[in-house]
Amino acid sequence: MADINHVDYERSDVGIRLVGWLAAGLATFVVVTPLVLPILFPSSTKPITPASRPAIRSNAPPLEVNPQATLQATRQGEAQIERGYGWADRGRGQVRIPIDRAVDILLRKGLPGWPSQ
Repeated sequence: MADINHVDYERSDVGIRLVGWLAAGLATFVVVTPLVLPILFPSSTKPITPASRPAIRSNAPPLEVNPQATLQATRQGEAQIERGYGWADRGRGQVRIPIDRAVDILLRKGLPGWPSQ
């Protein structure tokens, strides 16, 4: 019959000596590393102060304070351009006409090289 009070353990576990050596090695690494790094990288211990403050770029876009109002104003301006007449390129004689008017002209005249009904 088996002894109920007998306590056994896994015999293939890692030995306590190995765990002790690993702990000692880790502790040594944690203590020695901060002492060795300044020797390997001496310039890392010198404080660096900038000669002057970084320049602020003057061509930076302004901060959007009210983006909804800006978007609405942009859309209104684009809609006004779409509905109005004006020069697209005065030097080449190109004009801008409203989209509805351009569609009417295309329906009446058609496109060159496009088959008509």
